Order: sequence, then structure tokens, then C-alpha cells
Amino acid sequence: MKKKSIKLILLTAKLCVAAVLLAWVLNMAHWNDYVRTAPEFGGKSFSLVSKPQPGQTELAVTEGMLWWKKSTTVQVSQIQPIDETGQLVRRGFKESLRQIDIPLFIGAVILVPISMLIVAWRWWLLLRVQDIRIGLWEITRLTFLGLFFNYVVPGTVGGDLVKAYYVGKHTPKKGVVLLSVFVDRMLGMVELVIMAGVMLLIILASGLETVDKMQKAIIPVVIASGVLVAGFVFLFSSRLRRMFHLQKIYQKLSIAHHIESAGDATLVYRRHYGVLIQAVLVTLVSHICLIGAIAMLGEALQLDTPVYAYFVYIPLIFIIGAIPISPGGVGLVEDLYVAFFRTATICASPILVLALLARFIPVFWSLPGLVVALTGAKLPKADEMQAELEMDSEPDSQGLA
Repeated sequence: MKKKSIKLILLTAKLCVAAVLLAWVLNMAHWNDYVRTAPEFGGKSFSLVSKPQPGQTELAVTEGMLWWKKSTTVQVSQIQPIDETGQLVRRGFKESLRQIDIPLFIGAVILVPISMLIVAWRWWLLLRVQDIRIGLWEITRLTFLGLFFNYVVPGTVGGDLVKAYYVGKHTPKKGVVLLSVFVDRMLGMVELVIMAGVMLLIILASGLETVDKMQKAIIPVVIASGVLVAGFVFLFSSRLRRMFHLQKIYQKLSIAHHIESAGDATLVYRRHYGVLIQAVLVTLVSHICLIGAIAMLGEALQLDTPVYAYFVYIPLIFIIGAIPISPGGVGLVEDLYVAFFRTATICASPILVLALLARFIPVFWSLPGLVVALTGAKLPKADEMQAELEMDSEPDSQGLA
């Protein structure tokens, strides 16, 4: 089977998974306000046809979706209250958007591009360590170009590949460029795990939450920590790579000199721990801005969620959502929002609004990357970019001496 056919099949499978996951999440939400019957009466959800009036004993509702929707009535006495106040009506998608706090929403929108600019600065730092001197403005342009391909056209050409391709035009150190992109991404993941783990420890140590309530966060944090520690030990330990005889494997590949130079580049990073620490601190500020923006969106939507919960759950959503199950994590990420934030008093509909706003605001701010794509040199196909990055040229490891 041809390589292109395999890629097409994989992309089609991912799109199908994304559609199923998104349909599953949407099925848990309601466009209109709704009510839910108590467990002893079936525990079903019904969309309201109109707002209930005082003294009503039954409500006109609908159940089902699309052409399966049918009208019926439900007894008020059978409806399960949301909380101890006795409120019966749960906010739907439309009402959640209508009640959004505009100043908080604007504040969240402003914080997102600040996070993106800080990410560009981090990559600029990592490249300078390797003596790849490219202006901060150019790096910022390429960062937004990469974000555009990650957010707007996921599943076609990866944003990391696009960034590496264009920076590779400015230097023969293509393996080093690829490594800088990899380390850039890894630093982001490491900081997310650290943030979630530290915040989890603070929450448990201070008694804000119990271990049972945070169980759904503890297990992912432990697993992610183990994977990232193992990855970094492997990346920065030449002794470990020799132990697994990886050199004999990659020397048979056409990109052997790039892998060799990337291995040499890790030694440069090891000698500049100060820059790596600086990059982690920069990443911390970036993630505080981004997660703070999402927390502001949650406050704007009047979700009854403590701010500290966002700094545990959102990093985990980003980490798990990075698994390439569907293009851009569509469906998976939204399902994770519902899984982590849904409680007895917080319904799926406003959580879905939060998840979609958290997706579309970065998409909006990545649009300058489209301008870069249209005004810059014509971007070749993914296969051509990969071939150029892996082309057999003079070994560039000498440039790192």
C-alpha cells in the first residue's frame, strides 16, 4: 500500500474519531435550558419549551435530538433540584452565552495572544543557545504561522514541521533546528506537568480538596510525570542512548548526520542549564496567562469552579489532548473538559461553551499566521518539506564545535 494511501486512511480514521467524540459531547449538552428528573423517575434530561411559571405542576418539554425530538410533559414534582436552593432549571448552551460577563470575556481574549508571544520568545532563547541567530520578530512570525497550522488546519501539515522548515532555510543546522522545536514542545509539556503536580499538592496539603475528590487528577499527573522524566533522561543521557545501541540504528538512515548533530546539540543544552531554567520560567508565565484566560472565561460563564481547579485540570487537558487521536484533539478535548469540570451542580452545557471558547479564541489569534503564509514564500507540501529537512548534505555537526 502506498504511503499516501496509508496517510489518507489514518487521517480519515482520525476525522471519524473526532466526529464521534464531538457528537458524544454535544449529546450531553442542551441548546435551550433544561431540567432533569430525579433518579427514581429515570434521571432523564428534557429541554424546556418555555420558562416555568409559579404554581405550574407540569412543564412542556422536548426530549431527543434533531429528527428524533418529540414533545412531552414532565411533572414538576419529579424534577431534581440543582442545589439546596431548590432551583430546577439548568442553563443551556444559548443561555450560558447570553449571560456571559463581557468585561471578563474581553480580559480573557486579551491574555491569549500574550501567552503566544511569550512562547515565541521561548523558542528564540532555545535557538540562540545553539548559535542560530534569527531575529525575534521573524521567530514571532514563524510561531504564529505554526500556530495557524496547528489550530486551523490540523491533520494536514504540522505547525512544528512548518517552523522547522523555514528556520532551516536560515542555517545548515537542520538537525539542531528540529531538536529546538522538540525541546520547545517538551518544555511546554514539562511545565504543564509541574504546574498540575504542584497545584495538586498545594490543594491536598491545604485541605482545599480531599484525595477522593481529586482522584481523577492524581492518576494522570503521576503517569505524565513518569513519561516526561523518562523522555528527558533519554534525551540528555548519551550514555543511555549508547546502552541501547541507537547509534548503530540511526547511522543506517539518510538523516544520520542530522540525528548526530541533534545529539551534539543536547550537550549544548546540558551546558546551558541556566537558559533551560529561564525557558521553563518563561513557559510558566505563558501558561499562567493562558490558563488564567480560561479561568476568566469560566468566571464569565458563572461556573461554580474554584480558580485553583483550572490550574490542575487545564494542564491535564492540554497534555492528554496532545495525544494524536483526532485532528487538533477535536472531540477529545471537549470531552475532557466535561469529564474534569462536570459536577452535581455544574451542567455539561456551560462547560461545553467554555471548551469551545477556549478552542476558538486561540484559533482567532492564530489568524496572523495566515497573513505570514500568504505573504511569505510559497509553502511546499509536507512530504517535500520533510525531504528537504532530511536531505543528504554535508554533516553539520562541525558547526557546533
